[in-house]
Amino acid sequence: MAVACAVVVASGATGHAGPGVTVLPRPGGTLPVGTTTLHLVDAARPDPFEPDRSRELMVSVFYPATDVDRHPVAHYASTELIPGLEKALGTELPGVLTHSHRDAPARTGTTYPVVLYTPGAGVSRVLGTGLAEDLASRGYVVVTVDHTYETGPAVEFPGGRLVRPSPAPNGFDPAIREKYIAARLLDLRFVLDSLAGLSSGTNPDAEQDALPTDLGRVLDLERIGAVGHSSGGYTAVEAMHLDRRIDAAVDMDGQIGVDEAFGRAITEGVDRPTLVLTSAQIEQVGDGNPSFDAFWRAATGWKRHLAIADSAHYDFTDMPALVPAVAKPAAAQYIGAIDTDRMATLVRSAVAAMFDKFLLGRPDTLLDRPITDPELTAVR
Repeated sequence: MAVACAVVVASGATGHAGPGVTVLPRPGGTLPVGTTTLHLVDAARPDPFEPDRSRELMVSVFYPATDVDRHPVAHYASTELIPGLEKALGTELPGVLTHSHRDAPARTGTTYPVVLYTPGAGVSRVLGTGLAEDLASRGYVVVTVDHTYETGPAVEFPGGRLVRPSPAPNGFDPAIREKYIAARLLDLRFVLDSLAGLSSGTNPDAEQDALPTDLGRVLDLERIGAVGHSSGGYTAVEAMHLDRRIDAAVDMDGQIGVDEAFGRAITEGVDRPTLVLTSAQIEQVGDGNPSFDAFWRAATGWKRHLAIADSAHYDFTDMPALVPAVAKPAAAQYIGAIDTDRMATLVRSAVAAMFDKFLLGRPDTLLDRPITDPELTAVR
């Protein structure tokens, strides 16, 4: 949120869709995008970090939309507090904006495959907004998930309630990270169960807030993908192995396990397609290679591993677009030398090609053709 404020101060307000500034690269598809948030409560599961409470999640849904001119552009940094203030005040507040329109009706006439997005360790789902918008503009419904008591600096619940990460007694050690992954996997299963209820006509939102018109009608739950960054990449592959509803997975710069402990997708093997995308930074460090090598021996489904030159770990998220140019040298350990828009194009195109190929059955994606982009290298 501090980064977002810096962008607004540096750039000033624009006249685009109300006060504020939009800094994310534009979505690559042709469909307008709507977005909404859901507060999900799993009454059957005590929270592993606060056992006296039921597990609760905040998710954002991005989807092909219609009638978008009648709906405000969504804020980037706040999904609950700022929209609530705008509604109460009857005016739009300045801030960093997305390319999505809040609560616009879903575009009917067909159904759209569903893609789950899970962020990196301790990172908010909002850093996956650009990718989610891009996929939605191409004809997908994308659900980004915050994993409560892991996501930092906090998960924002209705009314502005903030839930901060659960402190780890021994720091960010393997035991707490394995606990986070176990919670994440159950979170994704619960999100899919909630979407099934939404598709059948029930409202899964804990407050029963009104949903965008026709949202439940456009979900194609027979075609589901998962994509994640860092720990979220591991989560996406592991969730696909454990939940037969997930048909394809994309791992962006995440080893498939916690340190030397490999996931069950490796120890038991996975039979569905997986795309691994890695940064030049992780290739240089090499700490992901043991899990990738083992995965390539164990997995029986289609698999491909592409590396992107001059990139760093957080180039797979919105961070490069949010950090002002003047601050990027100080963020060199997180952001690579590759151009921000170019990186976004490469990542979005590869992820969309993966789901186009395996969820939509398209035969001529960029994954079916020889590599021509000079920044891409086929590693495995």
